Amino acid sequence: KQWYQRRVRGILNEVSVAVGGEDSTAHLASLLKERHPNQTDLEVHTREIKERHSFASLDPQHDTTVVGTNALYLKKTYTLPNETKIVLDRERAGCIELFFSPVKGNGDETIASLTKQLINSHPDKSVQLAQNIVICGGPTDCINFNYRLLSELFKCKAARVVRVFCPLERRFTCWVGASVIYFDDDYVDQGMSYSEYNLKYFPAEQ
Repeated sequence: KQWYQRRVRGILNEVSVAVGGEDSTAHLASLLKERHPNQTDLEVHTREIKERHSFASLDPQHDTTVVGTNALYLKKTYTLPNETKIVLDRERAGCIELFFSPVKGNGDETIASLTKQLINSHPDKSVQLAQNIVICGGPTDCINFNYRLLSELFKCKAARVVRVFCPLERRFTCWVGASVIYFDDDYVDQGMSYSEYNLKYFPAEQ
């Protein structure tokens, strides 16, 4: 247990990024509200829209701007419960772009540049770290997330050889990891069940 506690604390203290799934959902909600101001009940369906239709763009300068609204490959139709149909385009990539933009509270740093810092902070293990990057969490389950992260890591020259792994169960790995950390005495008061999570962050859906 002592080894485990040292290891967990060491990892958690390395890099802390203040952006997550709730932030991308909130960002998508603001984008949808801007595009469809007359649809007052869109916020209730935002998370479902994100989970079904979001993707990480490999050409963000095109796919997240007004220019992208003319691209047929971006367009998806979402049907609301009242049978109203709304067209999605640049919002699909815009909500995920949050993960590849400068992170609030970290200056101009992005997830890619922070990963580079983590790799370089361990010279004796940099090769192993660069070739064993594993993505996890709900937002990483979207299309192209691993390829976009790989592209960003190459752009910032994180290492000569970089490998990004995306396990099939990545959507739930954060919950598994949080469950493990919950048994650490330092984090026992920070746990919450899945139903408590939904009630806190998505009350409108309950």
